[in-house]
Amino acid sequence: MHQLATTVALFGALTVASIGNGAPAPQGGSPDPPKDDPATTVIIDKDTLRSLAEQSLTNNGLSLESHVGDLWSGIVSRTEQTITLRQHMKAMESSMRKVLKELESLRTFVGDHAKFGDDFSSYQAIIAETRKLTEAKVALKRQQEQFERARRREETRQKKEADKQKRQQSKATSKRLEKLGFSSVGEDVYLSKSAYAYAMRNVPEQRVFYQPGPTGEVQQLTTVENREEIDYTKMTISGSLLNAAAEIRNIGVAFVFRDTHGNQIGQETVIVENARPEIPYPFTGELVMASDKPFASMTSWVLFSDVPPPATAPVPSPSPATPTP
Repeated sequence: MHQLATTVALFGALTVASIGNGAPAPQGGSPDPPKDDPATTVIIDKDTLRSLAEQSLTNNGLSLESHVGDLWSGIVSRTEQTITLRQHMKAMESSMRKVLKELESLRTFVGDHAKFGDDFSSYQAIIAETRKLTEAKVALKRQQEQFERARRREETRQKKEADKQKRQQSKATSKRLEKLGFSSVGEDVYLSKSAYAYAMRNVPEQRVFYQPGPTGEVQQLTTVENREEIDYTKMTISGSLLNAAAEIRNIGVAFVFRDTHGNQIGQETVIVENARPEIPYPFTGELVMASDKPFASMTSWVLFSDVPPPATAPVPSPSPATPTP
């Protein structure tokens, strides 16, 4: 019974609070005035609020002796009424906002008419023309933005197409040069098959032999002969460099030679200035090797490939003035 009384009290408070949110009280309920109007706000104490809640429940046939099922049905019914009243209140608030907006427009209209008098029609025409100009400006700006987006898309497409064509052209050029015996060393620079030759040197060789003399004694004779062998400390490298780019460039390529253990034993730098496109430039270089054996591997790469600056014509020096007699 105590739990039932507590539930009834909570239900009554919930009902009155729901009505106080702006919905009219159903079946004898007393709604609270809107809270945003301090002049008409009525303060209800706790006892009065409880009395109103009990009266509302009594009007619906509910009391402390009511069955739990009847109490639940009453709660569901009152909740449905509260939800319905809230929906009606939201619709009324929406309609009220619309009315207030129309009233504000009417006040503006009356104020403008009182301010401009007979010129009010001209004022309206100016307002209409200004609105048209504003709309036209907005439309023009939108078209300009669309044009700018289309232009950027077209630039991106053209750039992708140009990059694709450049890659295809570079690939075709690489295949063609590979058939001619050139290999790429990077940055559109190609190297032909290189030749390497070591120098030869004479090595004196002493020979000792014995020959019997006139008296029958054996005499020791010594002869010195020169023998040729490979000099691995001096090597000559030859080949050709080709500029596969479209512009004239200054090209520098480094060559590094290593032994079987990966140690560097020699290097050479080949520089070709003002190399024109698609023209092989032969080179020959002599280098000193820090080894007494042939090199095991060679590595080459591009040091630089720069476009030369434009040539400037020399400024002629002024001729000395001829003295007048």
